[in-house]
Amino acid sequence: MFRRTIGTALAAAVITAAALIIKKLDEQTDKPAETEEDDDKVNFVDIVDEDEEQEKKYPAEVTEIAEVYPYLKPAFIAEQLARNDAFNREYPEDTLITICHKAKFEDPAVIEDYLRIASDNGYETEKINENENQIIKKMFTTEGAILSDIYNVSNQVAALGGTYEGYKID
Repeated sequence: MFRRTIGTALAAAVITAAALIIKKLDEQTDKPAETEEDDDKVNFVDIVDEDEEQEKKYPAEVTEIAEVYPYLKPAFIAEQLARNDAFNREYPEDTLITICHKAKFEDPAVIEDYLRIASDNGYETEKINENENQIIKKMFTTEGAILSDIYNVSNQVAALGGTYEGYKID
């Protein structure tokens, strides 16, 4: 049951990610060519210490999940995976829950894209302020459903260049 839920979630995530990539590539090809003045701009790049991430060995299950959710760090995947048993104990199968995800984006256009994608996938959307928003979904639990939802949403946020700030389950 867990693998079927993950499989369904993976399919949805792959389709959504592909659509976003195509959209971003289309936007990039529509931009005018850069001029020499643009070369003088300072561009800041976030530097992530990936050596530490790569040095740490993760279980095969974490590696498999990371292949499906390419925008998530293995440490995040492992942390959430470790909570799966607790989720299943606290929210037995067929328990109605409300899960609320919080995310932050700098680009207003990306925020609108994210909220539209979430709405199209059955989430209620709510802007908290100019950059922060939350999406809320009521669902009946099945084994792995909470974990799958967390991975799907956090991967989508990361794919759009946002910051996933966490979730709350009621």
